[in-house]
Amino acid sequence: MSRFHRWLLKTARTVHVYVTLFGLTLILFFAVTGFMLNHTEWFLPDDARLEAQTRRDARPLPLDRLPGGKLPVPSEASGEATGDEKLAVVEALRKEFDIRGELSSFGFVRDDNDRQQIKVEFKRAGGETVATIDTETAKTEVAATYQGWAIVMTDLHRGNRGNLSNEVKRTGRVWSFVIDGTCVLLLVVCATGLVMWWSLKSRGKWGAVLFLLGTAGAVGAYYWFVP
Repeated sequence: MSRFHRWLLKTARTVHVYVTLFGLTLILFFAVTGFMLNHTEWFLPDDARLEAQTRRDARPLPLDRLPGGKLPVPSEASGEATGDEKLAVVEALRKEFDIRGELSSFGFVRDDNDRQQIKVEFKRAGGETVATIDTETAKTEVAATYQGWAIVMTDLHRGNRGNLSNEVKRTGRVWSFVIDGTCVLLLVVCATGLVMWWSLKSRGKWGAVLFLLGTAGAVGAYYWFVP
């Protein structure tokens, strides 16, 4: 074995061990939550979906936190508030009602009595919050729904765009980087594992057989059994 091959094997072994230890918690997390997603009927029974905990609050929104001390009105051109107005309302809601989550929607609606309201929706892992503001009185009703730990974990597994739809981010930008980092980590573990296997000449053939069997099993399961 040449000096380069010895160096490559030593480096691969070191990287494989320490990268695996560094990311072990995340690897286990995504393994468990992937199993949960594949068996939602075990962890998320139908009754649990209907028993989400909802916290309600109602009081005026302090107008001194808004530009000009007043709520925005829809513009004649677009029928929406400006970006700065939306930001001011959103930040005021967060501070006054301790709202967490990514902004999902912001719009003007009318209630059953034809009174104009501002409806703001926030979403986060395992829950969502809806704030409704009366534009005349500034009275704000907030309904925050929490769906339980199982939903939190499966939302974290899916990440920001797990359903390939236009749904707003639920887990935030930083967690998106965590998922990307875990993917890179798994690729590194696989690559260094292959390097170490390649150095085992006495067991290399059996390793190749197992690798081919595993690949054939996955492809066969998809080809013959996936509708």
